[in-house]
Amino acid sequence: MFIKPLIKEKGILHFTLIDPDKQSHHIAAEMAAKAESFGSDGIMIGGSTADFDETDKATLAIKAKCQLPIILFPSGATGISKHADYIFWMMLLNTFNRKFLVGEQMKAAPFIQKSRIKTIPMGYIVVSTSTIPTTVEKVGDIDKILAEDLDKTIAYALTAQYFGMECVYLEAGSGADKPVPSKMISAVKAALKIPLIVGGGIKTAKAAKEAVSAGADVIVTGTIAENNIEKLGKIIAAVKEN
Repeated sequence: MFIKPLIKEKGILHFTLIDPDKQSHHIAAEMAAKAESFGSDGIMIGGSTADFDETDKATLAIKAKCQLPIILFPSGATGISKHADYIFWMMLLNTFNRKFLVGEQMKAAPFIQKSRIKTIPMGYIVVSTSTIPTTVEKVGDIDKILAEDLDKTIAYALTAQYFGMECVYLEAGSGADKPVPSKMISAVKAALKIPLIVGGGIKTAKAAKEAVSAGADVIVTGTIAENNIEKLGKIIAAVKEN
């Protein structure tokens, strides 16, 4: 267990997501150090196209500059590094493609066994909030979930819980037009007994506060760290106010 004890210790959490594809590993390390100074609780490393070499370099560079736990957030078996502390061992629940349910996980499992990386079992649910589909929607071959599909989202989330997963992640996708709706966050949170992570489309302190007020236990922001690192500080402060 990792998420629940950390919530018990610190309250509402914030994780900063860094995509190794979008900047050099040196800049990624500076971003992580800045996020740590702002009060973020963990660094997630991952992206839709990040490969082993990029992930490994970014992980090592971040580890040298930042004391926060590093959690891999891979899109596939190549987005991993033995130098990370944890990995979200996740199943993309609303996909039509077997490889995101178990295929990529099966490829990565022998590597994880040989490494010292601790797994965090997670049910990953992609919510469509953008006019143009996000990368994760396109790559993930998803069973589309819209803002009004509360019962469907709850059913997927409960599936994760009943599989024994440690947490559920509601994801609008990197660069999404809008975050996951507050109504959906509240409905899913009310149904679950495990922590709820929410990310994607959270571009302002106000949006972060709304997600926390709706029931999110963990807020994830990524794109804002790439585009406006000082704004990231305001978002983290808003999360920690609650």
